[in-house]
Amino acid sequence: MSLTKSRKVLSFILSLLMAAGALMFFSSQTISQLMINENVAARFLASDSVNNACLENFKDRIKAVEAASGIPSRVFETVLNKSTPSVESSVRNIFSGADTYSYNDDLVSRFEDLCIEYLDGNNMDYDKAQVHNTAVYAAQVYSDCFSIKDSSQLSDFAADVKDDHAKFASVGLLIVVVCIMLISVLFSQKSERGRALASSFSAVGASVFLTGAVGAVVSLSVDIRITPQIYADALKSQAAASFCVMAFFGAFILAAATAFLVKYYQKKKKG
Repeated sequence: MSLTKSRKVLSFILSLLMAAGALMFFSSQTISQLMINENVAARFLASDSVNNACLENFKDRIKAVEAASGIPSRVFETVLNKSTPSVESSVRNIFSGADTYSYNDDLVSRFEDLCIEYLDGNNMDYDKAQVHNTAVYAAQVYSDCFSIKDSSQLSDFAADVKDDHAKFASVGLLIVVVCIMLISVLFSQKSERGRALASSFSAVGASVFLTGAVGAVVSLSVDIRITPQIYADALKSQAAASFCVMAFFGAFILAAATAFLVKYYQKKKKG
């Protein structure tokens, strides 16, 4: 095998290794910085559409509490205007490993105070134990509608990513840098070195773009086992959007490398 052919074979192998390293880097960064990111997750899980869906569910289900207690549902709905457990706090708890279910004694007390305030204001007799049971029922309904439940697997995944993503990103980036250096050594001529590197980056761009595009499509069909379903759907959208960002970077790298190669071969053809 001639020296030129040997260089081409080595360059091809290095291009594949470079693409693999880039995939390690971009995948780990996409997951850690976009998918398993508290602020980004909060934007999707606490979006207006998600909040409105949870609110409508709460208003619908609280009617059962009204029917059982005789206290108008508007009384229970006023808790929404007060300081209550928020979706943002549940999101923070996911990434800290804490309980994301918002039901607690404080929430029960808030509903109990609202009930007593209404009953006293209307000079109505009541049984304190029954009022407490009503408050417990209302707090359970609220928590079922607004809390993120069954999130232990997601919390475990987030913890694993936090522990490992820096290692994968560093290894991937190191592979890319080493491959660039070796390709630069293989081709001493400036124009050939540029062509080889551009070819390698086109492989990087194509692999990152395809992985991001496939990931975006697959994310929408993944079974995320948290409830209510509206939160699972929001996380699917977040994952899809994250992979779309990855695909965008891949497309940009591919376009830039392709443009360089087109210019290189046009110049070579003329010259």
